[in-house]
Amino acid sequence: MRPWTLRRSTFAAGTAAALSGAALPGRAADLTKIVAGSSFEDDAGVVIYGNSAGIFARLGLDVNVVKMGSGSAGAAAVAGGTLDVAKGSVIAVAAAHAHGIPFVIVAPSTLFTVEHPISGILVRIDSPIRTGADLNGKTIGVVSLVDSRNLAIKAWVDQNGGDAQTLKLLEIPPGSIVAALDAGRIDATGASDLALFDALATGRVRNIGEPNGAVAKRYVITAWFTTRDYAQRNADVIRRFRSGLQTAAVYANAHPKEMAAYIAPFTGIDEAKLRLWTRAQVSTTPIVPADIQPIIDVAAKYHFIDKPFPASDLIFAG
Repeated sequence: MRPWTLRRSTFAAGTAAALSGAALPGRAADLTKIVAGSSFEDDAGVVIYGNSAGIFARLGLDVNVVKMGSGSAGAAAVAGGTLDVAKGSVIAVAAAHAHGIPFVIVAPSTLFTVEHPISGILVRIDSPIRTGADLNGKTIGVVSLVDSRNLAIKAWVDQNGGDAQTLKLLEIPPGSIVAALDAGRIDATGASDLALFDALATGRVRNIGEPNGAVAKRYVITAWFTTRDYAQRNADVIRRFRSGLQTAAVYANAHPKEMAAYIAPFTGIDEAKLRLWTRAQVSTTPIVPADIQPIIDVAAKYHFIDKPFPASDLIFAG
């Protein structure tokens, strides 16, 4: 793992001045270090921007973002103490909690609202599939069998006349979804972010629905988490980290094209392409139980976890 930090010295002094009139701390030794892990999703750009623009420094923090190959790798690193915090799917954190792993969510990241669709269910352009009922007994391509998108697709199928229990799930790499549809290996697939953009750009697929809306009109999909022990021992650090994320998220949501410059080096995605596609909104408010209870309830309904539990159990409010 290699720390990823865009130093504020690489940016114009006017950027920092526009954010705050306060002077930045003069030495790295003055700052409390946080090692934060994230996979290659573009919402990692918020913490990269916050560190680079001096937002975290003004809060007394030096945040290093470490590239993680997956959310599960981040969870393992947090549990083992290699990372202080990590960003991952709420459903994965909920599943860990259900199995007795003491993770707590400290701040939200990707926020879904029905006004801002971010994903879709793709079928071949010539496919007769249009409704949930049409998907009965069909094979659905998924990036991972352990993924919140799968739960959303099941909920969408049930809400649109189908029976999610009849679906067959097949793991497909994101870059292979169009080929798998073309070859008939799968009948449909869920996609979001760049995978959705690239697939639709081929003209060989169409989108039959945004599955997230079947979970709730609003809910948090990914979040920053740590262990309960770390959060309790470093409550003030967590509060400052949360504050910095919120400030950076306001800028990120208002300047999606400008954020491409921060995201591209971290994700390896071409900056010009990042400027073209619509990215997810990042929550600018503290996480509340209502923002994660829907996915917990859906996870229990489809037996991803044994039973639902209060979302407040998963939130560190200190």
